[in-house]
Amino acid sequence: MDIPNNNKIAIVTGAAMGYKAGGPSIGGAISIKLAQDGYKVVVIDLEEMGEKTVDIIKENGGDGIFIKADVTLTDDVKKIIQATKEKYGGLNCLVNCVARYGSGMAKNVADISEEEWEKTLNVNLTGYFKMCKYSTPLILETGGGTIINISSAASLMALPNFSVYSVSKAAINALTRTIAVDFAPKIRANAVLPGFVKIANSQNNRNPEELEKWYQDISKQYPMKRVCKVEEIANVVAFLASENSSYINGQSIVVDGGKTVSDSHDF
Repeated sequence: MDIPNNNKIAIVTGAAMGYKAGGPSIGGAISIKLAQDGYKVVVIDLEEMGEKTVDIIKENGGDGIFIKADVTLTDDVKKIIQATKEKYGGLNCLVNCVARYGSGMAKNVADISEEEWEKTLNVNLTGYFKMCKYSTPLILETGGGTIINISSAASLMALPNFSVYSVSKAAINALTRTIAVDFAPKIRANAVLPGFVKIANSQNNRNPEELEKWYQDISKQYPMKRVCKVEEIANVVAFLASENSSYINGQSIVVDGGKTVSDSHDF
């Protein structure tokens, strides 16, 4: 028998709102959407804006807690799982959304430092692995559920001078497939691959006019002729967390408005 969503529990990593006045973030939007769907949500992040995510959840009548933690540290990950079990009694859904994304990683394999390579993989891959490793027993103990890993459309194509990011995201897709095979039918695992998404943390110091022009320029590369909103990623995640996707397992679902299948050349 299916468990009603209002009795289900989700953990979302990388779930703080944007550092710019609590602006939009993918993890924040996912947490808010799952809470709207009835989940009790455990918000995980290193940034205090995770509290803002929980505030929004509670303002909307939902239930959630914030845990400041580093998913690359095994002790922190174990603390997350224990706190979730103590607070809510189980776990039905894990969403890995934490990501390392910075200027130091914008280099090819010859130019990137070993330190930058290792730091990025430690967050973007090992952090996902540790969350999956230590969450899986609790999900099974609770009766089964779903794992949703936020990857990137960059996992399917090589972005110039962005080597480690594409590699880390492609590895997330492979990790997702191994979980899907090893733990079905009790646990379904899928990856969501966004293209460019409008988030606060990518705005840098652009003023509103500069931001509008930037978004317009990016939109020209996409068949949909606009940039993706965080809610559009959250809706896909909520679908994959639900029984409406009960036979979808091991898939890498691209949410990029058709960019990866398009040729943007003018003829």
